[in-house]
Amino acid sequence: MSYQKVKSVNYFDADNYQQLLGRLDALTINATRKWGQMTASQMLHHLNLAIGSGLGYYQLADQSSFLSRNFVKILILNVLQKFPIATKTAKTLAVGDDFDFETEKHQLREILTKAYHTKTDSDWAKHTYFGKMSRQEWGKLIMIHCHHHFQQFSV
Repeated sequence: MSYQKVKSVNYFDADNYQQLLGRLDALTINATRKWGQMTASQMLHHLNLAIGSGLGYYQLADQSSFLSRNFVKILILNVLQKFPIATKTAKTLAVGDDFDFETEKHQLREILTKAYHTKTDSDWAKHTYFGKMSRQEWGKLIMIHCHHHFQQFSV
């Protein structure tokens, strides 16, 4: 199984934003996962938590550490620009329950749209695992994280 990193991490480029929304639209409830344990609806909720917490949709506990705020964040955002398939999920982003697929899909579209229209770093709260991040860093993380999970479900 090949796993490609995202070609561009500039979420705030209109073409990248539209491409991500197109991939979201292509996702179906019956999509077969290539790896991991989450269903498509759980994956959508996971992304909603991860991105939505930065925009005030969810209040998540700070699970960051010196290592995650510095080394791991730099490694993911600037060196690897992808999540390895066996990456351990932060506890606050782990999803065990099942969720309504269409509700989660609609909410992710709303969150991605709100994220795209942010203007400053102050529009964003701290990330549960990576701590304080700039708007550009959030944009990179959105591209990398969504690409990882969309590829997980072949979209």
